[in-house]
Amino acid sequence: MKMNLTTDSKAFKNQVKNLREKLNMCLSNGILEDGFQQQLDNLLKAEQDLLTELIPYYRLYANNITKTSIQIDPVKQLGAFSFDSFLYTSLRISKNLFITGSINGKVQFLYLNIINYSDGNRIEGEWSVPIKEIKETISFIYKLNDREILLYGITGRSYLLSCDSFDNMTDVSKQVNVKRIKTNYDINELGRCLAINDGLFVAEYGDERLNLLEIIKEKDEYRLVLYKEIFCAIPNLTALEKINEDYFATGTKTGELYLIRLENKQLDIAEKINLSDGEIRQIRCLEDENNSKNSLMVTGNKGLLKIFRLNDGTKRLSIMKTEISMLKGNLFDVQSQKGTALVLSEDGIIYLLEENLGSWYINEESSIKECFFTNVFKLDGSKYLLMNVDGNLNILYVNRISTPKDLWELPLYQ
Repeated sequence: MKMNLTTDSKAFKNQVKNLREKLNMCLSNGILEDGFQQQLDNLLKAEQDLLTELIPYYRLYANNITKTSIQIDPVKQLGAFSFDSFLYTSLRISKNLFITGSINGKVQFLYLNIINYSDGNRIEGEWSVPIKEIKETISFIYKLNDREILLYGITGRSYLLSCDSFDNMTDVSKQVNVKRIKTNYDINELGRCLAINDGLFVAEYGDERLNLLEIIKEKDEYRLVLYKEIFCAIPNLTALEKINEDYFATGTKTGELYLIRLENKQLDIAEKINLSDGEIRQIRCLEDENNSKNSLMVTGNKGLLKIFRLNDGTKRLSIMKTEISMLKGNLFDVQSQKGTALVLSEDGIIYLLEENLGSWYINEESSIKECFFTNVFKLDGSKYLLMNVDGNLNILYVNRISTPKDLWELPLYQ
């Protein structure tokens, strides 16, 4: 097996040998050579770099020593309030705080607290009282800044939530201010919405159009402006995903994938791919271990799962080979971080995908059956938050080799 390493392993071994000889000389004569500490620091850094590059090789070829696994633990619910509906939209505001909107028109905050115990961590969750000023289903949430959040409802109404510190809220009813935002369009005209870059969005307008939408602040007042003349035609829209500040992807009920470019406040279809006759349910950028998002996953009904490589130069999509067998059920929700991805199936299966050496593949051994969750959210590292049909929360841990420290802790013999 040939390994493609940027760190010169032979040079590293020679440096180790050289420093060991200098240390032995010091032990015999009591004289430590000038610059020894700097050489040692450089060697330690080279060691960390080398071990980091070796991690994917260990995951692929030393899985007899340790294998990637999944662990699911319940989140202990605190407080008098709960989540008693189906989730429609959500946004992670900060490390421990989420804002959610349900199909029954309730907007609530969820605070997660990590408690350190001697035998490990415990995570507790507490739901806020619903915001009384909002009584409609919210389809889109966007964080304007640390003190203001934009909410867009399915009826076309828009709201501004403001608070001195969302992280330090103790009473939502007293500390969160709710205000309607003015618009230049009629209520009930807009559907799904996606943030593209600073203050610019695309919004579903009618049955077959995506229009440019902008939020503008003038004299401490916000207003939403719909540009009816700036649009692209996308029939039967089902999914939206931002790729970068210039491109986003859309999916349809009839299995078409569109790559759309935003340039000089104009929308153009850059590419169209016919994937299948089935409905596309979700589109998600996959995040590798270096936090780069160079791949795009598309999931849908009847086990549809395709992964595309995003080419930086042309911004075109190319099919990336993956070792994926026939998946079961309608694949409806996806999240990805740090070289892992979770896919939820309506058949009660959680599929785990991993990235190694630039390729994504299904880890069939770690996939879990008979787990009926409705939503998955990213947390930190390789942790995900799961919600079931009753609104109960669980933490899913992906246990795999991720750091040089993990390599040092591996047993020498099995």
